Amino acid sequence: MIESMRLERFKNFQDATLTLGPLSILIGANASGKSNIRDAFLFLHGIGRGYSLAEILGEKYVGGERVWGGIRGGIREVAYWGLNSFSLATRLRITSQSLKPPGPHLLNYRIEVFVAVPRMRLPSKEPPRIDGESLNYADRFGFQIKERIDKNTVKVVFQREKGIRGQYPPSRVYISGIPIVYQVSEDNEQKSRVARAFSRAVIQELESFRVLDLSPTQMRTPSLPGLTTLGDRVENLSSVLAAICEDSSKKETLLEWVRKLTPMDVDDLLFDQDVAGRILLRLKEKNGRNISALSASDGTLRFLGILAALFGPTPASFYFIEELENGIHPTRLSLLVDLIESQTKRRDIQVVATSHSPQLLQFLSKESLEHASLVYRLPDHPDARIKRIVDIPDARRVIQEQPVSVLHASSWFEDVLDFVEDEEAEPVART
Repeated sequence: MIESMRLERFKNFQDATLTLGPLSILIGANASGKSNIRDAFLFLHGIGRGYSLAEILGEKYVGGERVWGGIRGGIREVAYWGLNSFSLATRLRITSQSLKPPGPHLLNYRIEVFVAVPRMRLPSKEPPRIDGESLNYADRFGFQIKERIDKNTVKVVFQREKGIRGQYPPSRVYISGIPIVYQVSEDNEQKSRVARAFSRAVIQELESFRVLDLSPTQMRTPSLPGLTTLGDRVENLSSVLAAICEDSSKKETLLEWVRKLTPMDVDDLLFDQDVAGRILLRLKEKNGRNISALSASDGTLRFLGILAALFGPTPASFYFIEELENGIHPTRLSLLVDLIESQTKRRDIQVVATSHSPQLLQFLSKESLEHASLVYRLPDHPDARIKRIVDIPDARRVIQEQPVSVLHASSWFEDVLDFVEDEEAEPVART
């Protein structure tokens, strides 16, 4: 699980830290920075995929097909107010059978990226590069960049292995255009086996991220049987649901949730197959009516996409979902929250979601409310900030007296911070 993420000079965040739990809800006004947090997680996911910095920030094509859309704004807008660098730092608690002992292990990973900002509307010819990167565990460093050799390479030093005394720590030279943690995870020749093992565990965790774009268009597309992993746009929905339905007890659980979350009285989930062998979901109701994924409503498909993510045979360890309540009737929000909270606990899945719904906050458990955060900006201040709702001055007492949904709808959280922090902060000048 990711316990926290610190954003420095990233998008509209000058310096902000997000703390996370099994389910973390982000609220805040439009343009406050919630989608920029999504981009930060997407950047980390790109590291897990083994992409170069240029590919993570830009695009990646394989065989003429785009497989990665990059970070919104690309190099030009990724750093705070046009600065030429940003950093992301995460605190992860990882358990992996490939580690000895398997854990849990508390790891701190940080990456600092230099980006040459185009000037006077002229494109920059200098690619992005690593300016700093480190992986720490057990209060010791696994590796860290010691010095830059030139624009293309850096020298990385590793922690000494046990039993080695009176020697310089091992070091290696790596390319500065690819995240070091990925290069270390793939480097079988470097001597620090511990650093390599922990780097591989981090890469596996980041690769497992899914920043979901619940796209009804992609969910209506037939998919081949046996594809049990959802794509970032929920590709392979029919195949994942078919894999779940192979277990009769899981299929019945899935049907129960579909009946609860939609007005449909679904009796069965069927899968039609075309001449190419691809399958497409069909929902059969008790009255005999059949509805294929092609005709199902966008809201129903969003339900099914979330169910497939949480119940699928190969779930990701982490999901980011924007506007969780989109397409969901307010009377069913409590069921959706119950579903996510129960599955995050049962399957060790972590979910971060944005929301504009005051009602959704009201349905959070006490534990999840502890990890609900407000993303906000003060008047006349360009930087976005993050604060847990329960850390807002006097919030715990007021929540006991007023429904949290009413406080959210009335902008009480923002008003308190505007009053308290604006008294303390000086306007931040554009750099």
